[in-house]
Amino acid sequence: MSARYIAVFLAAFVLAGCKSDEGSYAPGCVAFEGSNVTLADGKFIWDKFTDQVIVDDDGNVVDQFPDYPKHGSYRIEGETLYLEQDTGESMPDMYLIQHDDQTYMLTAQQFETWEKTGKREECALVLGGDAGN
Repeated sequence: MSARYIAVFLAAFVLAGCKSDEGSYAPGCVAFEGSNVTLADGKFIWDKFTDQVIVDDDGNVVDQFPDYPKHGSYRIEGETLYLEQDTGESMPDMYLIQHDDQTYMLTAQQFETWEKTGKREECALVLGGDAGN
């Protein structure tokens, strides 16, 4: 084989091995409340949702998550996802795992269970999920 073919093969091999963790993560089940997290270009948006509607005494719908959405930057080291808000505050560490050809975003407790048992929570956030929308 010529050097050109080897270079093309190696480039294709490297690109095929690269995975993108970017995109929208949502519960991997039908969820009536939860989180949606979007990762893109080193930035994150973390929003919360619920199907429950609360109305105040004046008939106005109450925002149940007034501090959301959260915005900031992220970095990934190994399986750990570090989130830092634009305000400088850190969010809880999350963990990205591959399972059944899917990428999941787990909380620390979910990740601990995953490491101990190899089982993941059914409603863990999954890349490309759209529950709650």
